[in-house]
Amino acid sequence: MTANWQLLEVGRASGTEDLVPAWKRLAARAMVPAGLNRPEIVLPLMCHLEGAQVATVRSGPDLLLALPVYRKSLPPVLTNWVTPLTPSGLPHLDRDQGKAALEAFLRWEAGPLMLTGIPASGPFWDTLPEASHRFAVVDRWERAALRPKGNFNTWFETNFDRKRRKEYRRLRARLGEQGRLESVALRTGEDVLSWVKALLELEAAGWKGRRGTALNQDRALAQAFTEAAMALHAAGRLRFWSLRLDGRTIATLFAIVEGDQAWLGKIAYDEAFAKFSPGVLLILDATETFFVDSGIAVVDSCAIPGHPMIENIWRDRIAIADVMVAAASTAPAKFAVMTGAEKFRRRARGAARDIYLKITRRHRS
Repeated sequence: MTANWQLLEVGRASGTEDLVPAWKRLAARAMVPAGLNRPEIVLPLMCHLEGAQVATVRSGPDLLLALPVYRKSLPPVLTNWVTPLTPSGLPHLDRDQGKAALEAFLRWEAGPLMLTGIPASGPFWDTLPEASHRFAVVDRWERAALRPKGNFNTWFETNFDRKRRKEYRRLRARLGEQGRLESVALRTGEDVLSWVKALLELEAAGWKGRRGTALNQDRALAQAFTEAAMALHAAGRLRFWSLRLDGRTIATLFAIVEGDQAWLGKIAYDEAFAKFSPGVLLILDATETFFVDSGIAVVDSCAIPGHPMIENIWRDRIAIADVMVAAASTAPAKFAVMTGAEKFRRRARGAARDIYLKITRRHRS
């Protein structure tokens, strides 16, 4: 039975400890998986970083909606909380009562809600315009994805031409000549801390460290990531892969799994071995495990559009959008002004970024 939005309890919580049991139950019956916003990730981030709350809708003891949010200043609009670990505005939303829950939250908020990085297809996408009454696409793009079907060997043979296949095999052979090469995956029950430490150190030692964007350069963020990895691993939702040379990690990558979907996380590699493309080789190893895991239907790369590495390996695409939504009580003129202001802000920011990249001769990452 669909809930009446007038009977639902709506709010925003600054802490999530008391929400976790209900949130996990909601995730198990969600309209669509929202793995990047699972409580195992959001709780550590909220403990160590400031500015976020969790938007909630309840029906008695049941949680029907959960999404970390914060309020932007320009334009002044509520939006999903974006961090280096949580770029998606996809909420956990009850599959049966989701429309009523979302409608109730928008009525309670009495203003626009910005959702970034959400899939532009599927049940949640279809529910949005039905529940929001005011709906505008601010931006839309595609990013690389993997839909594993069949087996890895067939995919490898058909996905790449003969020259590319030969090159990948050559790179792995040459890298193996540098020492004892191993491709390993995190096992159930294994201590995840050494894996986290290796990723943080490799990332900080590379170009992200030089640019000042490595996780390890923000103590609070690094601690939140460590705690999130531990919680996800304990819940069986973390995947981790590494390439090791004589026992030393030279490339590492993790992913988050929920339901039949997975999302790639951070990847880092030792730049001393860049000529062997260890990051590419590790992506191929991770790809093979996704083919083995028959429960995975789609893997989101979470990469920027046009990413030069992943788009040449994963040829599937996911349509992604940033949208602004609001209840019918938001005047059409106000909604149009807010949407226009957000689009203008993005154009201005994009122009400034392009100038910066041209001056510094850097590339988008």
